[in-house]
Amino acid sequence: MAEREDAELRVAEKAILAAFNELRATRRQPPLTEMPEPPYCAFCGRSKKETGALVEGLTAYICFDCASEARRLLLQE
Repeated sequence: MAEREDAELRVAEKAILAAFNELRATRRQPPLTEMPEPPYCAFCGRSKKETGALVEGLTAYICFDCASEARRLLLQE
């Protein structure tokens, strides 16, 4: 059972990394080769060192840039 869970976690990690890199490409940032060490922004994958600050939620962090973009999108709707 543990092997199956490990395999599922690796698949999920690859999917998250692909999503991070897709977003990073739109921002003309270099792709990540591996998951960043926590804490990192759950939206763009940048580390606290890259962003300067992260807001901590219950299970994830968000950087100022992503929070600002989310706010902008919410105000449009």
